[in-house]
Amino acid sequence: MAQSVFRANQITAKEGEVMLKLTKEFAPPVEVEEVVEPEYTGPTADDLRREAEAFKKSWEEEKARMLADAQAQADQIVKNAEEAAFEQVKRQSDQAAIIRNSAQEEVKTILEKAKAEAAEIIAKAHAQEADITSQAEKAGYNSGSESGYTAGKAEADRLVAEMHTIIDAVLQRRQEILDGTEQQIVDLVILMTRKVVKIMSDSQKSVILSNVVQALKKVKGRGDVTLRVNLADIKLTTEHTQDFIREVENIQNIHIVEDSSVEKGGCIVETDFGAIDARISSQLGELETQILNIAPIKTVSKAEVINPDA
Repeated sequence: MAQSVFRANQITAKEGEVMLKLTKEFAPPVEVEEVVEPEYTGPTADDLRREAEAFKKSWEEEKARMLADAQAQADQIVKNAEEAAFEQVKRQSDQAAIIRNSAQEEVKTILEKAKAEAAEIIAKAHAQEADITSQAEKAGYNSGSESGYTAGKAEADRLVAEMHTIIDAVLQRRQEILDGTEQQIVDLVILMTRKVVKIMSDSQKSVILSNVVQALKKVKGRGDVTLRVNLADIKLTTEHTQDFIREVENIQNIHIVEDSSVEKGGCIVETDFGAIDARISSQLGELETQILNIAPIKTVSKAEVINPDA
């Protein structure tokens, strides 16, 4: 331990300066420049929050307006399509009626002319036959020979055969006119049907929904089914899956997949027992077959022309 108290004989004087080292240095204080922070004058947190809420409200209103405009445009498009389809069907129906009426008038005229010509030919034939027969009988009686009667009968038979040939030609021409007109009307009906179905399947959402329900009702047995639809109908059919299951009691689960071979508005239902084709093209094909199988216009027989009052 260091000695803190000294006696007189323990102290020795030294010449010169003695520098004692201080235990602490005393440096002049350094002035620190105070930095003045600029005062914040921008919007506060409350201001920013209110601005964000105002922007959100404005955007919600704008979005609602845009959705309303889009819905109005969609409704207008559907309405225009329905009106166009109706006008087209009406216009083509009027055209079909005009064609049919014109054909019927032409057939009526030809038939009346044929009846008149046939009646005239028959009357002349009967008159000539009677005259020739009478002359032949008289000549044969007078000459004691049947040669005159035979010649007269042959001439009468020739006139009757000629009359039948004319009637056959008239009936053939009438049938050709009827066949051609009937085919034009059938083609026009099929064309109108295709156009109307195309417009409805493209513009009305209810077409695919109704088509799916009708196809599912044909499913035999209970279980899961796979529903193949057009890509444009995937979202709508998926949203109504539970509605389909409630509508058709024997369906437990529906798996919906996209199929490019299925037109918009149609579908194919696949089950463990087979498939149900409810595509628009298939249904149109069945409809066209039924139209083509309609009974043709009644053909008038030769007997009705020869004896119109019979």
